[in-house]
Amino acid sequence: MRRNDAAGVLLPRAVPGTPLVDAAPSWIADAHQALRFPGPRIVPETDVPWSGPIGGRRFEAHPRVRDDGSVVWWLTDDTDHQLAREALRTERKRTAFLAEASSALLSSLNLGRCMDVTAQMAAESLADAALVVAPARGRRLPVVTCLRGGVPSLAQEKVDPEGVPGLAEALRGFPPVPSRWIDPAAAPRWMVPEGFGPVGSIVITPLPGHGVPAGALVLLRRTESVAFSEEEEVFARLFAARSGAAMSAARLYAEQSAITEVLMRDL
Repeated sequence: MRRNDAAGVLLPRAVPGTPLVDAAPSWIADAHQALRFPGPRIVPETDVPWSGPIGGRRFEAHPRVRDDGSVVWWLTDDTDHQLAREALRTERKRTAFLAEASSALLSSLNLGRCMDVTAQMAAESLADAALVVAPARGRRLPVVTCLRGGVPSLAQEKVDPEGVPGLAEALRGFPPVPSRWIDPAAAPRWMVPEGFGPVGSIVITPLPGHGVPAGALVLLRRTESVAFSEEEEVFARLFAARSGAAMSAARLYAEQSAITEVLMRDL
């Protein structure tokens, strides 16, 4: 086995006499082994090169068969391209999700349906569980809860939102408030779905409406899940804006329908 100086920086153990499996990452050794078969060596025709990590970066490995039958591997750093491709895939996925959310939310001007859709879509794509909290009706908070893979359920919680950091501000909606992280240990029992397990992170995001607050979206992740990143928090706010607008429109429609019904009854 031989190497040039650049490869020596990446693979310091790749010295003459050392088996490739002991000198290079397993993905390179496996790729090399895949080319070792009886008869003439032919590099498979493919548009997808072998690739994998080396020292925290990502590399592509391109084989070239020499006249003597040996294989030369050229390594190219593909880290930046890989990050760009992943960012593009993520952005396309999120755009498609927001479009789907808008379609599902605006397909029905029913407040309960909007709350259900918001909770279920948030639990499937944003967190391990989601709660949609509507403004209080008397002394009770309408709360729709949904676990990932589950179905939404409505409860009327007789609780004081002031007891949860950030919740009362989100429900008031004015002045506008950003998303609020809270200590999982400070979350009341009603906020953690039954059977959820230990909570790793919680974020409360306002649901902005048309001039009036539409409610709050509470996202929960388990301890074994990755904590919310800054980009995920921004994306959650974009989703919350669409959900809040739909819930506000549904509430306005219900109020107008009730007024129309009263007027028609009086005629």
